[in-house]
Amino acid sequence: MTPLSLSGETLPLAHLTAIADGAPVALGPDGVARLRAGEQALHEALARGDGIYGTTSMVGAFKDNGVADADRPKYALRLLRSHLLGTGAYLPVRVVRAAMAIRLNTLLTGHTGASLPLAAALADLLNTGITPAVPEYGSIGCADVGLMSHIGATLLGEGLAFAPEGGPAHPSAPLRARFGLPPLVPGPKDVMSVLSSNALGVAGVALATADLRNRLPLLLHVFVLAAAGFGAFGIPWETARLDGLKDEARVARYLQGLTRPGDWSPRRNLQDPLSFRCMPQIAGALVTALDRAEATLAHTIAHADDNPILFHGRAMTSGASLPLALALDAQGLVIALCHYARSTLGRILASCREDLSGLPRNLTLDPGRQVAFGAATKLAADLTTAILRESTPASLYQIPVANGFEDEASYLPSVARALGLQASLLSPLIALEALAARQAIRLSDARPAGGPGDLLVELDRHVPLLDDSHAVSDAVQRTEDVLARFATRLAAPLPADLAFPPPSFQENAHA
Repeated sequence: MTPLSLSGETLPLAHLTAIADGAPVALGPDGVARLRAGEQALHEALARGDGIYGTTSMVGAFKDNGVADADRPKYALRLLRSHLLGTGAYLPVRVVRAAMAIRLNTLLTGHTGASLPLAAALADLLNTGITPAVPEYGSIGCADVGLMSHIGATLLGEGLAFAPEGGPAHPSAPLRARFGLPPLVPGPKDVMSVLSSNALGVAGVALATADLRNRLPLLLHVFVLAAAGFGAFGIPWETARLDGLKDEARVARYLQGLTRPGDWSPRRNLQDPLSFRCMPQIAGALVTALDRAEATLAHTIAHADDNPILFHGRAMTSGASLPLALALDAQGLVIALCHYARSTLGRILASCREDLSGLPRNLTLDPGRQVAFGAATKLAADLTTAILRESTPASLYQIPVANGFEDEASYLPSVARALGLQASLLSPLIALEALAARQAIRLSDARPAGGPGDLLVELDRHVPLLDDSHAVSDAVQRTEDVLARFATRLAAPLPADLAFPPPSFQENAHA
């Protein structure tokens, strides 16, 4: 596999996802040149006697305590070990790999003072498949210090890590020895450069954002099946195309491209329930939220969030360790996903009501003898409620720490956890919508064509109808499997109306 080059510039989420899934990396020459220049600037600042937070001084509540030159290497190890904390299950390997790639890319901006050996050591972990074992809990999102310390420990041959072949976590020292990797000998600011980063929280948001973006076409294909089975009007799509916000029009155009006249006949007078009628607005808001999150990620992944940060040969105090803009954009995405989930439940319930859909109650194939979709609505309601519960704005919580000196936080890792959980719960919920839609189509005269028609064929081939003859959970799982395969096909490549446009800014991170 050809290595993906990292140079400190904007990294597309598709590349970050590939690295998370095992792609190797290479250090781009421009990034290496900037890294060397930043390292040289750090050495010159130290030679001048400049005060550098976390290098010539301690950190947090002890920031005013100096560190003697001779004690600096030992202090760096104490700094790492004193912050080596966390609890809970280990983060997924792909999240930690993405975090290492993000931290490596931001080192290559040249604004951290980190050494080339540190950058090379991070690349070695990515390329050998050694992944530090990082617990889930321990960061409030103003630098993931306690969690990034586990990456630092693996670099030094301490702590636990996962082998490339998987299995339980092992001591990192023998894993490194197996691949011929000696422990890193850190430069003056290397330990601080590992710790002073929000890379883990950023990685969680980035991977969830990429996953949701890639699933957009599938969500709208399933919606078209639901609209076909329900006999919904397509007129609101044209209205949104003509008069809606930009992203509402994008969704409307895409929906119109999936259908043709005569695919189904509306069964009501004038208009449908809002969960059908307002799809351009609901999905349009989701697209808007994805675009905002992805634009902020494009900046974040290409800019150092250290404190201090090096500019013009000086180590400057910085507030970049508070990724509040990304936390708020990610929370906006959480809320948008809640609205999409709620509308999905609305469509499922409306389809099961004979007074709204004109179809047998609970989409039964044998009225009076089958429960059909009746009990499945409870699963849909539980999944939706679980998604909605994650909408609490975590970034508003804060308890001052470090003796009151650190009194702000973004709670980005908490937002990333919420987004990841929502994305995972969305899969069975959309499977239930697809099941209901397919059952409704069977009971109606709808004949969707194109992509939705192809999806219907796949569902017919692999998933039984709900007729009380088998476990509903089995049908849901089979549907999830079909949808996952179909989503991969639809996202390669993403349709232009649903893809993230290139950032209009392209800021220079290397001034």
